[in-house]
Amino acid sequence: HLIQCISILGRIEKGELREELPVASGILERGVNRKVLYLAMLLHDIGKGSGMDHSIRGGQIIREAGPRLGLDEDDTDTAAWLVENHLLMSDTCQKRDISDPKTLLDFCQRVGSRSRLRLLTVLTVCDIMGVGPGVWTNWKAQLLRDLYKQAHRVLTEGISEIGADGVAKAIEKFREAAKWSEEYLEHEVSRHTGTYWRGLSTEAQIIFGDLLSEIKDDEIRTDAKLEPGRDATRICFALAHHPGSFARISGALAIAGANVVDAKIFTTSDGYSTLVFWVQDSNNRPYEKSRFKRLMQSIDNSMKGKVNTGKALEERDRQIMLSGSVKRTRSFVVPTEIKFDNEGSDIYTIIEIDTRDRPGLMYDLADTLYKANVTVTRAVIATYGVQAVDVFYVKDMAGLKLFSESRREALRKRLLASIDEGSRRIEQ
Repeated sequence: HLIQCISILGRIEKGELREELPVASGILERGVNRKVLYLAMLLHDIGKGSGMDHSIRGGQIIREAGPRLGLDEDDTDTAAWLVENHLLMSDTCQKRDISDPKTLLDFCQRVGSRSRLRLLTVLTVCDIMGVGPGVWTNWKAQLLRDLYKQAHRVLTEGISEIGADGVAKAIEKFREAAKWSEEYLEHEVSRHTGTYWRGLSTEAQIIFGDLLSEIKDDEIRTDAKLEPGRDATRICFALAHHPGSFARISGALAIAGANVVDAKIFTTSDGYSTLVFWVQDSNNRPYEKSRFKRLMQSIDNSMKGKVNTGKALEERDRQIMLSGSVKRTRSFVVPTEIKFDNEGSDIYTIIEIDTRDRPGLMYDLADTLYKANVTVTRAVIATYGVQAVDVFYVKDMAGLKLFSESRREALRKRLLASIDEGSRRIEQ
């Protein structure tokens, strides 16, 4: 792995990956501290096997070894910081909502400077690519580019970029792009919250404006678009608000063989939900247009109660088992871990669920949260082989964080039971 990382770094520096890695290539073309970067790249995993957090132990080793390797105090400190934080950028962009101001601010505060951001970005790219073939995807590449650009802007222009000024700029861009009457434009601007304006592109906001126009309470309007640059298909939904919408749509997507890699949920002030899902097929490629008709029929049947989502998923599980695709990976053991974080966001509790990946996992978790009267507003999904990390940004029915320890513990037990039940179902 380390040899691969150094090899990739050398290829980027020679300009061989400029088209595939424009940001990392641009950073190296503008110049960085090569001695620090190469040393951190070579030794970023040196703490593994020590019995403690390998990032922390690695930093300790670098601080001891740096002066002996000819680094001055500042360079030693930077190299050690890179090793201590070599997972920070990948974890932030893959497991957190970077449109959440606190997430971005916390990341920028830990990075501290544009020079460290540039070094960390290149190290992160090489670390992911160095794992093996197929690990680096357009989806991960875009996540990293988005985080780099937003963090660079904050470190350059200040935190106003992610506060009220950022919302105002997003609304201004929306106004310039919209083609509706002034009356409808004002209505559309007023019905959404700051998280909506920060969390979606202007293009998606225009799509939702069209979907919401004169929508009836019994309608489900959709818009699907392939995003080859992200290796995913973006599907937008607009419908009358119902707390269980996220779980139902997640289940319908699973039935149709669409794997969710990201999802955002917003509620308007006049009682409608706008949901956007990014989905892939079983080969981690964009969900094809030729399958959209079946996908939309599955969603319509689920939302209108024409199909029992749980039973439909059980039948799909049986088909998957007959294919043998699960049996081939059954020997891999992935322990389940559930974490609750009330500090990572100003307004949401973040639930991070690390467990074995399987078909229908996200639906089972979302349905459990819905039945526990927990509202999901964002889901971030990361997979690492047979391991899945599903992260949910949630509130209770009163719109508050899950402050009660007893309630969090009860919810943990329900989530664990749901995971266990689903695992038994697919292995029967």
